[in-house]
Amino acid sequence: MDDIAADCVLVNGHIVTLDPARPRATALAIVSDRIVAVAGDREIRRLRDRRTRVVDLRGATVVPGLVDAHAHLDREGLKYLYPSLARCRSIADVQAVIRRLARARPRGEWIVTMPVGTPPFYLDAPGSLREHRWPTRADLDAAAPDHPAYIRGIWGYWNKPPVVSIANSAALARAGVTRDTVPPKGVEILKDAAGEPTGVFVEHNLVQVLEFTLMRVAPRFTHADRLTALGDSQRRYAARGVTAIYEGHGVAPELLSVYREAHQRGALRLRAFLAVSPTWNAADAGQAIPEVAAWAGGRGLGDDRLRVAGVCLHYGGDPDVARILHAAQPYTGWAGFVESANSPEAYREQAELAARHRLRINTLVTRNLAQILDVWEKIAQSTPIADLRWVAVHLNAATGDQLARLRRIGAVATTNPISYLWRSAAEEARKLGSGAETLLPHRSLERVRLPFGLATDNKPADPWLAFRAVVERSDMASGEIVGPRERLTRLAALRALTVGGAFITFAERERGVLAPGRHADLAVLDQNPLTMPLAEIDSLVCRLTMVGGRVVHGDE
Repeated sequence: MDDIAADCVLVNGHIVTLDPARPRATALAIVSDRIVAVAGDREIRRLRDRRTRVVDLRGATVVPGLVDAHAHLDREGLKYLYPSLARCRSIADVQAVIRRLARARPRGEWIVTMPVGTPPFYLDAPGSLREHRWPTRADLDAAAPDHPAYIRGIWGYWNKPPVVSIANSAALARAGVTRDTVPPKGVEILKDAAGEPTGVFVEHNLVQVLEFTLMRVAPRFTHADRLTALGDSQRRYAARGVTAIYEGHGVAPELLSVYREAHQRGALRLRAFLAVSPTWNAADAGQAIPEVAAWAGGRGLGDDRLRVAGVCLHYGGDPDVARILHAAQPYTGWAGFVESANSPEAYREQAELAARHRLRINTLVTRNLAQILDVWEKIAQSTPIADLRWVAVHLNAATGDQLARLRRIGAVATTNPISYLWRSAAEEARKLGSGAETLLPHRSLERVRLPFGLATDNKPADPWLAFRAVVERSDMASGEIVGPRERLTRLAALRALTVGGAFITFAERERGVLAPGRHADLAVLDQNPLTMPLAEIDSLVCRLTMVGGRVVHGDE
């Protein structure tokens, strides 16, 4: 070790390695993209020469780079492409924003904003407005009579339907929406006493179709928009210590092309492991699945910066919504993936075919774990799938027996604690009745040794809020503690965000802990998340984030 001259050393810190062989250290050394030593300051000092970059941590805490196990990385940047209405507290405030935007652009050019309400969940709309009602076409007309103006609705999963969008008269005219327009299933066109559209659309579909149907003329996210957003998203995730992401919900061709271009340009600074979002119908699966498996089978295609493997296969779903979204290809709106609808039989047939072709399956098991587990177990009896690590995505509620069954077939899991614990734990517990302890049962996942990772689902993009949620298990509104026996220790929560995520991305021998030979993926934090007040976790500042020894956030 003494003969090595490190490219970079981090000294005078508190390093949480998560390596059982050396759990704590004060310094580490990096050569190229790898850690070569983790030790005390004195030992690491011997690895320096005049060319070595020295980072004095000044007592800061270093942890392995975080893995967001269900990130929707691109979507964070998309949120900032259109003006926000989050600070509006009245319809007059909304009009002021619209009026300002109208003055800044030529007559007839579209004005599009983000939704009414407060991100990330938009729970307070329209109650956050003084009038306690949604703006109407008349309100928007008064602010921008010469421009089509459109207030986007939320992406439904940020909260839950109904989702409200608003268009002014010029926008309705462009869209051809009149008193006689028949809306698609799940969409309401609100009307005034005279039977004319008020400009307010209310959608009850879980996945929104308005901008693929009645309002398809509204400006869409372009390839350039998505490329810009991906760069912005990476900066925002890296600023919270994230070094890698997993997209188990799958990405559609539209988004995959953005990732590929970013990688080719050298602009993919975080590590991305993507699953494929099917663009085929169940009837075409016999041809489509072998074709996808030819390049996304096994551990997939790509390198340690961008890798694509497996598919997201939906169980159930709304056939009408799926038909609209498939027809809209290649455009995917907010989603980045394509919603599908599969009958139980279609799901089983596609999963069996995927297994035979060595294709990893990701399935959202939020409400249907029992049915999916039965299918997976039957497949595993005849076709080896354990090494593929099929993913139970959005594991929401599970009994100890179900977790043990998942473990036996070699599955892994991802959970979304921000949505199902922090945002709505009390409501979820009520749905489960006496089974509140089965809600996001992280301690039980540990007990049966089922590998799992934690996810933000991009609402919001803050893994430390997910960390707090699994440790505290508190409902943000009521403060109610739900399922306290399933709380994770802080150390276990950190392992889920690092070691767990690395395992899901088949990188457990490369990343997840800070040890010699591992990739130098790490985050430098101004406080220690294992000891600081949990209620203050949102004040945690990430000073420096490295991916493969390269700084992607901060300035050493």
